[in-house]
Amino acid sequence: MHAYYIYLTLGMPTTNNPAGKSKRTVCFDTRLTWLNIARMYHFEAESYGLSVSSAYLLLHIEAEGLPVTQVAPKLGMEPSSTTRTLNKLENDGLIERYRIPGQDRRQVMVRLTPQGIAARELAKERVRHFNRLVRNRLGDAKLAVFFECMDTINGLIGSLSPHQLMGNASLQASTHPNTVEV
Repeated sequence: MHAYYIYLTLGMPTTNNPAGKSKRTVCFDTRLTWLNIARMYHFEAESYGLSVSSAYLLLHIEAEGLPVTQVAPKLGMEPSSTTRTLNKLENDGLIERYRIPGQDRRQVMVRLTPQGIAARELAKERVRHFNRLVRNRLGDAKLAVFFECMDTINGLIGSLSPHQLMGNASLQASTHPNTVEV
């Protein structure tokens, strides 16, 4: 599988490389970690006839339902993928689509069926279990730093244009003095 590398490699000290001559990148390590997490959840979800996207969707549909138009943006999914996932969940009896009487007929809502609620509870427990494992291994302080770092990275991405993020090496180099071009 091909990994996309950012323009610069951060030469940060690590436990195995205290001098900071690492070729690790934020992008690569984040992607690798996510792929490992996704693979773990994939095998678990597959054993119940679900995909990771399906389980993720079940986790984010509230009891009062959710407008179908809000599913893709809320979950960060493409609309075409969302439609396929909703269709499969509906065919499997885990969700139902409905309209609110007296409201705009174009407004379609989605809610969990009793079978969907049971599947959601199972998925919640699996996610909680993994999060407990991570919290127990890292401790609260390191986990708080992890979330702070993720928030900072997401804030950076959200605050800069693609050109600033990828095309302006002088901005990146001045922001991170310990960087080397790859």
